[in-house]
Amino acid sequence: MSTVCVAAPFVTLHALQAFPPSLLNRDDSNATKQITFGGSTRVRVSSAASKRAIRVGMRQHRIDGAEYGLRTSRFPSLTAAVLTGQFGRPADVAAAKTAALFRKLNLKATDEGDTAVMVFGREALPHMLATLIDTGWDEIGDDIAPQTIAAALAALDPGPAIDVALFGRMLAEIPIGGRVDGAAGVSHSFSVGVAAIEPDFWTAVDDAAGDGEPVSGNLGDSMVSAPILYRNASLDRRQLRANLAAAGDPDTVERLAGQAEASFVEWFIRAVPTAKQRSSVAATLPAVVVATLAPQVLSAATAFATPIAGPDVLGSATNALLASLDRCHHLIGAGEDIVLAGDPAVDTVLAGRDAVTSIAEFVEQVAAR
Repeated sequence: MSTVCVAAPFVTLHALQAFPPSLLNRDDSNATKQITFGGSTRVRVSSAASKRAIRVGMRQHRIDGAEYGLRTSRFPSLTAAVLTGQFGRPADVAAAKTAALFRKLNLKATDEGDTAVMVFGREALPHMLATLIDTGWDEIGDDIAPQTIAAALAALDPGPAIDVALFGRMLAEIPIGGRVDGAAGVSHSFSVGVAAIEPDFWTAVDDAAGDGEPVSGNLGDSMVSAPILYRNASLDRRQLRANLAAAGDPDTVERLAGQAEASFVEWFIRAVPTAKQRSSVAATLPAVVVATLAPQVLSAATAFATPIAGPDVLGSATNALLASLDRCHHLIGAGEDIVLAGDPAVDTVLAGRDAVTSIAEFVEQVAAR
């Protein structure tokens, strides 16, 4: 655990975000995900969909010099490919020796070169394992030296991978070091008002159809909604520093933790799930974002237990969010809020809140607390 003193150990992020007609997240029947909350049905976007969008955004806009993780079942085939491409080993033997090593790690490789479970490891893992196998090439078979297995287990440690430190991993097959408690939490988002879900009937037109011929090649329908979502995420700053301890000395850990926090906050604001974006372009930004800095995580979900309705849902929801957070601070006797105004529609509601209007300034103010 880092010994650096963190004045506000927890950051909770709250956002109200309006979307156009879209299907951001669907269930196994291709229907809009829903949840009953406060006795009424709401549109829901799963935690997994939101986390994926945030993590992808962070990876695409990397911190210079930082490590990131790779979540895949293809580590055996990736490792064998390195053995073949970089070390010149025969493909069939490389695959066999790689599979033998993964079996010893309790991560059985299939005939297709996959593991039975997804592994969230460091991006450098294929090269690390390939180097290990190449070094002990003649000794790797049905039996593998204990020191080789120990080195392979060490390579499975995520090290200072930013996204593993934030989102954690559960790898039950590795009893020691397989589990990483993530520093970040991301909730299921839900609409502040009652769900209004409508069918969108569509047809694909055949461009080459002649006069009088049917032009509809395919027909179908999908369910769309245009919700205003309450989104919520949390960050345990102390856990983040503990997870990044492998980065080196305390100053290095502190610098990397600050960069990871800034990236997480930015992409909580900017990231949107990619489902059906080609037919909806639901690429909005939140109307309002609040960062709560406190000695504990504070959700404001109960502000919307009674669904918001009326001519100004966004303004009413913003009022409800701020009132709920004010009461939370009063109840525990601690905490402060930093507010980002992303839409002029909430400017009147935010009057007197000293809101900022740029993500960069918002991230900077959060980091300063």
